[in-house]
Amino acid sequence: MPDLMLALDASTTAVGWCLGWTDGDYSSSGVWCPPGKDWVDRVANVEAWLWDQFESVDFEFLAFEVATGNRRNMATNRKLGAVEYVIRHACTVFNAPCIDVVASQVRATGCHKRALRVARGIKGEALDERCAGDEADAMGVFLAALKKMREEQWETL
Repeated sequence: MPDLMLALDASTTAVGWCLGWTDGDYSSSGVWCPPGKDWVDRVANVEAWLWDQFESVDFEFLAFEVATGNRRNMATNRKLGAVEYVIRHACTVFNAPCIDVVASQVRATGCHKRALRVARGIKGEALDERCAGDEADAMGVFLAALKKMREEQWETL
């Protein structure tokens, strides 16, 4: 029987998420925007939201897109690093396998922020109005993580 995976495209302004099964079946997706007046508050809210997901959604694997490359802006690099930290920390606390993928792997799936029509086809309905790219990227993270699991011959529980 397949296991459930939560895939994330997370930043301090929006968390694109996708739930799907390790046999490749899509379940649901959306975008959550963390409240907070500054990035530190929003990162804390991303962490709280993620802990809520671990406690309320029965998923076995978490996948996320790692921020790669130098954006030539230390503030952006610091913010994305903080988001990555809270994701990895939650996986450690909840003893969940954490699958990281990079943007090139997401693009290679054909489902990403520049391919919204593909993402709409997978979802079967409209994407989040405000942050369609984040939702599409989360779906691409799901697909890239599945490919990585197969290539590395991960055991599903």
